[in-house]
Amino acid sequence: MKKLMVLAIAFLVLSCGCQREWKESRLLTIPKGGNTATSVTKCLSGNDKEQVMMKVSRVIDGDTFEGNIITTGGGSRTASDQNAGGGWWAQQMMVTQIRINGIDAPERGQYYGDVATLHLQWLISGKTVGLKLKQRDQYGRWIATVYLDGKDIGAEMLKHGLAWHYKEYDRNPTYSALEAEAKQDGRGLWSDERAVAPWVWRKIGKFERDAYR
Repeated sequence: MKKLMVLAIAFLVLSCGCQREWKESRLLTIPKGGNTATSVTKCLSGNDKEQVMMKVSRVIDGDTFEGNIITTGGGSRTASDQNAGGGWWAQQMMVTQIRINGIDAPERGQYYGDVATLHLQWLISGKTVGLKLKQRDQYGRWIATVYLDGKDIGAEMLKHGLAWHYKEYDRNPTYSALEAEAKQDGRGLWSDERAVAPWVWRKIGKFERDAYR
């Protein structure tokens, strides 16, 4: 009986510790130039290099979605997952919002905004994706490179002309090349000469936006 009580107490300590670290990571503010997501990946897998897997539950727009963390790369619980105790299960109950790294899709109400949203839904909705976490943005969303079946989802959006390469925050030459090719071929949003970048759209007023709808 004493052994069972000791084991139960140890389990609760491990569980609470992991959940506390996970909650703290949700509030984490990483300085400009930071490029790690140590707190969340440590609690999820015990290894910063392991890919985090997520089951997508809802696509919000062409570059943002949410879902539940389900496991680490490999598709099954690792020894370190088990060491996390009940916290591992708590992580799967939490809905986490993801902003795709390196791209900026048209806003809803903007030309091709709905098309971009629908295409991202078609690509990942209800599916399990791999995430390479980078950092949190000012809205608390995790910025991450997203993969599915070996494809870079951000690259897929750029290739079809459904997003801009967000060069202010990303210097990926592949992304730049994909954007240039889509623009040259007039794919997607690039079929309209009036196409305005989302970061400009967000700053202009309602009457100015009407000219670009």
